[in-house]
Amino acid sequence: MAENENVVVEPAPEQPAEKKPSTGAKIWGAIKEFFRKQIVNLKRRPSKIAFLFLIVSTIINLLGLDALSAAVAKYNETEWIGIAEFVATLFSILVLVLYMNTFPKRKKMNIVMLVLTFVFMAAIVGMDLLYYLRFTGEGLKDDPLFVAAAPYIIAQIVFIGISAILIATMPLYKKLLMKINTRKEVESTELKEEIDTSAEV
Repeated sequence: MAENENVVVEPAPEQPAEKKPSTGAKIWGAIKEFFRKQIVNLKRRPSKIAFLFLIVSTIINLLGLDALSAAVAKYNETEWIGIAEFVATLFSILVLVLYMNTFPKRKKMNIVMLVLTFVFMAAIVGMDLLYYLRFTGEGLKDDPLFVAAAPYIIAQIVFIGISAILIATMPLYKKLLMKINTRKEVESTELKEEIDTSAEV
């Protein structure tokens, strides 16, 4: 090629400007991604669902301690009522430890801990029922202190029952969770121009 020969360079074709997603689309995308990650976590450890209900049952018991203790203090002639409430509160905390050891991370389920978890849950329900029947059986269900304490007892029994059902049916809803599509959609990139890889002569 001569030094004084002019070379005409064709301008590169303009690429269409990429459309930026709106703020609403970004927020919706972030929400979808959050829930996708939560479902992925549940797929890996479905035991978290029952554990959540167990935690709520323990919180209910601790929040109701003031009302429950006030009723026990007023009718302290029956000593075992106070013991029953103490056992229910203690077991409400210990059952969380047992449950965490039942389903250790990246290990197989511990059968012994599972059995103990169910035993403790049954004991909590039993102690709550003793407390509840102590007042309703003696015509004290209209007592203001018992009226304040009763909702906590009933709520804890309900949440313990739900937890027991969720633990027992875990293999069933684990299969349902595995059927949920949690694959992340990635936009494919396409080459719009062909690249000439032939050697120049």
